Amino acid sequence: MIQKLVDRLLAPAPQKHAGVMGIFEYVDDAAAAVRALRQVGHKDLSVYSPVPHHDLEHALEQGPSLVRWVTFGGATLGLTGGFSLCIYSVISYPLVVGGKELISLPPFVVIGYESMILLGALANLMGMLALARLPQVKSKAPYDPRFSLDKIGIWVPCTGDDAARVEKMLRGQGAEEVKVHV
Repeated sequence: MIQKLVDRLLAPAPQKHAGVMGIFEYVDDAAAAVRALRQVGHKDLSVYSPVPHHDLEHALEQGPSLVRWVTFGGATLGLTGGFSLCIYSVISYPLVVGGKELISLPPFVVIGYESMILLGALANLMGMLALARLPQVKSKAPYDPRFSLDKIGIWVPCTGDDAARVEKMLRGQGAEEVKVHV
């Protein structure tokens, strides 16, 4: 009885996916398939590839990433925060040395720069994780280990008659293999 319980806990439940998975060898065929699917009206596609391909990005109509703006915002916040911290600490605990000005920006540049780098890097990391929707606890599609080696996979979530049409379309676009999951 305990062994059954342990086996059930260790063996994850099979995930149910409804859709069609097309496996392609060539980038051109995969990009043409994505364009054709998007023209028909399938917008929620997932493409799996071992390396990034600009043709696939253009076919998916992906714009430039927002990560650079998130990083810029974090860096600006860090620079402002670093200078503010230095100015606040000088105003809170004034220590006049040799008649020099209390608020002199050149000594504060190091703290501002380091704060800018720190918050910019943290914002970059958080932006990448958030925009990539990581960590993904539940997968959107079945995964094939060949997608990490040399094949390109296109997952189209659909059911019924749509699945049959998508299967026919993927085969017509040069898919090496098409799997229908219901």
